[in-house]
Amino acid sequence: MMGRMSKTTVLFILSLGLITVDACRKKYYATAEDMAEYGWVLFETQEYLASNAWFLDAINEDKDWKDGYNGLGWTYAKLMVLDSSIAHFTTGLEKTQNQWNPVDVQSEILAGLTFANHALGKDAKTIQYGTAFLDSTVKPLTLGWTFTHDSLLNYLDVRITMAASYYALGKFDSTILQVTVILDSLNSSELVITDTTLAGRKEMAKQIMTLQDYLLSK
Repeated sequence: MMGRMSKTTVLFILSLGLITVDACRKKYYATAEDMAEYGWVLFETQEYLASNAWFLDAINEDKDWKDGYNGLGWTYAKLMVLDSSIAHFTTGLEKTQNQWNPVDVQSEILAGLTFANHALGKDAKTIQYGTAFLDSTVKPLTLGWTFTHDSLLNYLDVRITMAASYYALGKFDSTILQVTVILDSLNSSELVITDTTLAGRKEMAKQIMTLQDYLLSK
């Protein structure tokens, strides 16, 4: 009897061991969050095509993962597929922010829509999304917005993009307002061009382009 019990016990222990080994061999399946996070790693090293593929995988895994659409919007913009960029940003706007994600994904999408629409010459849309961006990010006693995945890109880039679109639409007062805020934020001694004559508008355009170049380099 003791011999049979010992044999049974040994077999039982061995079977448990096999189950444990089998469990250890099971594959780890990446979540949409994991895929999007790796997509951003690739984005930050300027591997936009590969990054885009990971964001596509993320939304295929979870069609409601907001940051996946955010990543697709930014990567398509970098790849100059602007219609797809805008389409994915727009879809992402309607998705719910994950409560555990510390990044303000909504603001990143609004900034992306501002830039993408401006690149397509859609000035009214640029101003629409730029205004929504400012409404969501400009708060008392808080630092200005900076893009999580490119520290060179911040709220001043959004403002100068809006200034350019206001200029294109002939809304020079709004152009002047945006440029004034930018120069004040930079603690610049440069004077804002307020002359709206033909000659003045040429100088205003030069000032906008100069600020765009400066902000891209900072």
